[in-house]
Order: sequence, then structure tokens, then C-alpha cells
Amino acid sequence: MATWFTNKWLILGIDLLTIAVSFVLAYFIRFNLSMNFDLSVLALQLPMVVLIALMAFLITGSYKGVFRHTGVRDVNTIFKAICLSSVLIILLTIINRNLWIYPEFNLPLSIILIYSLLSLLGLTGSHYLLKVLYNVIVNKNLK
Repeated sequence: MATWFTNKWLILGIDLLTIAVSFVLAYFIRFNLSMNFDLSVLALQLPMVVLIALMAFLITGSYKGVFRHTGVRDVNTIFKAICLSSVLIILLTIINRNLWIYPEFNLPLSIILIYSLLSLLGLTGSHYLLKVLYNVIVNKNLK
């Protein structure tokens, strides 16, 4: 019997990496696949977005699923985490626009929406890919 399992902290790290890639891709898509944006602003915004996503993942527990049983329930949890992180980012952006606490965190709504869609697709795809890899490894070890 296979004893291979996925560590939930490894999964959380993969999820956060997926979030970071989704956010950078959202910038590229928003600016027509060009580098016509300030990279220093992106570099300041990215850690904040990843930190907010980390809080959303910890609150929803989306990284705790067992990958051999990944299904609709896990996609629902991922959806809740993405919605929570997007709402938090929008709230922080609105507060920031009014109080000018952190001027570099003025995110356009279009980037937040693109980020949300890419994150949902990326996280769902990565969880499904991990399930497939798990099944391949288990089936290979059972033979």
C-alpha cells in the first residue's frame, strides 16, 4: 500500500505560488500583455495580495483537503477563499483610496477581477493535477 501523502503546508505553498502567478498574469492581461506598468508598484502590491490570500486560505481551510478525494466540495472551498480574498482586497483598496495610507495599493477593479478568475482556474487546476498525480503514483505502487 502506498504511504505517499501531501503535506498541507506544501499545498498551502503551492496555492500561494498560484496566487502570485495569477496576480502577475492579471497585470499582464490588464495591460494588453505588455510591460506598460510600474514593476515597483507590482512588487509592493504582490506581497500584500499573497498575505491577504494566506489569511483567506487559513480562514476557509482550502489547503486541508485530501487530494485523492478532491471534488466539488474542494472547488467550493477554493471559491470561498478566492471570494474572501477578493472582497478583502477591494475593501482595502477602497479604504486606501479614501485615507491614502498605502498609495501603492491602489488596485484597479479590473486587475482584481482578472486575478480572481485566474486564481479560481489556477487553484482548481492545481488541486485536480495533484489528485491525478497522486492517483498515478498510488496505481504505480500497487502494481
